[in-house]
Amino acid sequence: MRTLSSVFTTVILASLLMAAEPPRVTSVSPSPIVASPKPQVLKVTGTGFAPGLIVEVTMLGNTETFSGAAIRGQASTTFEIAMMLAQPGEATLVVRNTDGGVSDPFVLRVDAGPAQKPVPSPLSPSIDRVLPDKATKGSVPQVLTFSGNNFAQGLSVSMTDPTGNVTVLKGTAIDSVTRETVKISVVLDITGEYTFLITNPPGQSSNSVTVIVS
Repeated sequence: MRTLSSVFTTVILASLLMAAEPPRVTSVSPSPIVASPKPQVLKVTGTGFAPGLIVEVTMLGNTETFSGAAIRGQASTTFEIAMMLAQPGEATLVVRNTDGGVSDPFVLRVDAGPAQKPVPSPLSPSIDRVLPDKATKGSVPQVLTFSGNNFAQGLSVSMTDPTGNVTVLKGTAIDSVTRETVKISVVLDITGEYTFLITNPPGQSSNSVTVIVS
């Protein structure tokens, strides 16, 4: 026949054994986790989760700690945390109870998100020809028409005169612009070679063409 003291001792020992049960993580969802620059809610499932527990998540050598209000909807078998996992790779999650019980590290796999489509680079303008390519020296503006491709609204035309002086024409100084033609009016008052180059707003420049003035 068991005495009252032996029964009491048995109950105390059972309670101590139960209290000493370490937490154990069996799953974390979603799985796998997709890397994102925004916080994601992770649902942790397991056993032995005690009130006041602490969660440590380590990735790339950095550890983030969650406790108190950061642990949501906690029960003995589940809880949630919200955290940001922006880089693909592996992270480890550890649960620590206030009685000293510590779970084994649970590995979280973080996958890269869908591949982002590269943004196409704006095409560089190209000049096939300029008309006229020969002109007569004069003090009256002459119309030059550049034919080619990929000309964009807002472009500029750089003109280098025979002395090496560079003039940049843009805005209202340019008569008209389409994807395939550019027209400008310029004074060609020095004999020799004038060189022209077209630059689109993003900064892409064309090949150069020459107009000979006699």
